[in-house]
Amino acid sequence: MTTLARTLAALLTAFLWSSAAHADLDDIRRAAEAGDSEAQLELGILFQYGFRYKDNEIPALTWYMLSANQGSTKAVKLRDALKAKMTEKEVQEAMEQVAQYKPSGKPVATPAPVAPATAPAPEAPVDFSPPPASDAAPANIDPMPVAPAAQ
Repeated sequence: MTTLARTLAALLTAFLWSSAAHADLDDIRRAAEAGDSEAQLELGILFQYGFRYKDNEIPALTWYMLSANQGSTKAVKLRDALKAKMTEKEVQEAMEQVAQYKPSGKPVATPAPVAPATAPAPEAPVDFSPPPASDAAPANIDPMPVAPAAQ
């Protein structure tokens, strides 16, 4: 484990045990269990790095798989890296947990994206027709001389 990973794990552990973090952790778990892909990814990260127990690799992989199944590219990378370090039996156990997963309740409502301001309606096209033909001959105009550029 790199120094950065150890530092990150220590910071996450300290954060998780604060009272505010405990409430946030419950919210993350509820959202993950309800099917929120981002919460599933976050819970997988917390299991893999935040709790620092080898026994947490199977639930971490389970949450990564659930998030990856919903299209999270980050979860795919984390899933594949973790799978490479696990035994076939551990991977199989995580796959069984994924197969048994049933979302509980409704996902946490995420804010709807703000609709872009509506563009003004296009104006009616302007009819550009040629000017009416005239019987008069065009004026004979000589070009104006151009002064040489100053140097």
